[in-house]
Amino acid sequence: MKALVNVIPFVGGVVAEELQQFYDYKDDEFFRKFTRFLIGMTDTTVEERLRFADDIQKKAEDYSGIVILGMVDKLDNINKQTVFANLSVARINGRISIEDFFRLHYLLERIPYVDLKELPQYEKPFYDNSGDTELLYATGALEMVTIDSNNTNKYILSKLGEMLLKWGLNVEISIEHGKGTSVEQGAISKMEIEEIVSRRIDYNKPKVIGDTLVFQDGS
Repeated sequence: MKALVNVIPFVGGVVAEELQQFYDYKDDEFFRKFTRFLIGMTDTTVEERLRFADDIQKKAEDYSGIVILGMVDKLDNINKQTVFANLSVARINGRISIEDFFRLHYLLERIPYVDLKELPQYEKPFYDNSGDTELLYATGALEMVTIDSNNTNKYILSKLGEMLLKWGLNVEISIEHGKGTSVEQGAISKMEIEEIVSRRIDYNKPKVIGDTLVFQDGS
């Protein structure tokens, strides 16, 4: 990047200078991010970090240093680095799988930092009219637990959302995940759907009148 800046000619006398300033900003910002991440890893040993790096390299099929630096750089808020460090420590201690480690980073990357703070509300079925429910559901941090045609659907933390809250944000919670989505009073039930389909099938069956086969449409 520095070499590129040095060969770009001046346009209006400022372009090369502004690019250099931008490069310096990106360089400083990344250093700030990476420093915060490293601070969160201070309770781990060198041997543990080396095993962690080897774990990442095998799963990502790429150099672990490049992968980790890329993951740090993708996070848009300095406070997310602490969350990412917590997830890394959780993986080192065997609390989460290496696959979930990558999945949880993906969630962390996509969720705005201000909405991370809203996750504890979804320990119980909940819906927030402010808009964070739809966003969190789209990232995979929530799952739908109830469907209600008269009011609003309710959501709860998904298993990944629960892990992000527990191991990333260090918030202890306990959630019992059901076997599927329930239907609250006011919404059409599975039995009602089956009855409607059955009636429709019966309606479309032809009938014999005398010696004539007659369909419901009169044909």
